[in-house]
Amino acid sequence: MFDYSCSRRQFLGFAGGIAAVAGLGLAGCSGQTTTAGSTGSAAAGASLSGTINCGGATSFQPLVEAVAGDFQDANPDVVIAISGGGSGDGISGIVDGSLQIGRSDVFAEEKVDDESQLEGLVDNQVCIVGMGPIVNASVDIDDITTEQLAGIFTGQITDWSEVGGTAGTINVINREAGSGTRATFEAAVLQGAEVPADFTPVAEVDSSGTVVEQVAATEGSISYVAFNYYETNEGIKALNVDGVEPTQENVENGDFNIWAYEHMYTRSDEDEATAAVTQAFIDYIMSEDVQSTTVIEQGFIPVSNMKVKKDVDGNVTPVE
Repeated sequence: MFDYSCSRRQFLGFAGGIAAVAGLGLAGCSGQTTTAGSTGSAAAGASLSGTINCGGATSFQPLVEAVAGDFQDANPDVVIAISGGGSGDGISGIVDGSLQIGRSDVFAEEKVDDESQLEGLVDNQVCIVGMGPIVNASVDIDDITTEQLAGIFTGQITDWSEVGGTAGTINVINREAGSGTRATFEAAVLQGAEVPADFTPVAEVDSSGTVVEQVAATEGSISYVAFNYYETNEGIKALNVDGVEPTQENVENGDFNIWAYEHMYTRSDEDEATAAVTQAFIDYIMSEDVQSTTVIEQGFIPVSNMKVKKDVDGNVTPVE
């Protein structure tokens, strides 16, 4: 895990004039969900100060860093310390109180063994992330099936010639245990199939950024990342899955099925010394202004755009 305290910078022209957005009025109860797209009135004259810690999933860390920079510009006495570590760290940190905001690609219910740990957690679903397979740029296929992906990530398919490419060893680069990106990918691709104990990827890494670096540097490699990482390195390329392009529109329509909510968990029983700042930041990132600009510019999908929804068990149904 690494720590990052956002500098106060101006990312969007409107941000300097915006104070914290307040008034969602979240009540504290286990399993409560608040989705993005809510609006609130600016906290006119409100003075915010203090430091809050926000850690967890790396898939949408760049988004949170950008929004935190804007928020701190508007609130110069606030510091938001941002760390990575993966969804597991985000959930454990919000459960044990070491974080005020725990970021996760998966529902907290999927990460805790004791349901009592869910008490007091508030699930703020701030946006949608699409994810998909990436390969080293030298790999000469552009499309892969879900069945073939499952074979690769369980060690049953080991050569690119088995999936229509030029012969060569498939080098699997995986995320580490506890990664929400990994959990999302495996749920959609493996669909409950067990990974054999004797299957060993060439590497297991702790962040999406490292995945991109490793895939770009490793011939014949394959892994998976969020869409917003696709353009960060010329040494990688994204694959279509079952003939469907990994695009935001295809996620919104339900045609591309590897996606997840980006959760920013908070506590209803947070210490009063930080609760106001935490809630103001959550309200800000979920405001219409941020949802319609920064969220989209950073490669994510506002929840309000979705034509389908997904529950904790992975069931996908139309939005009514």
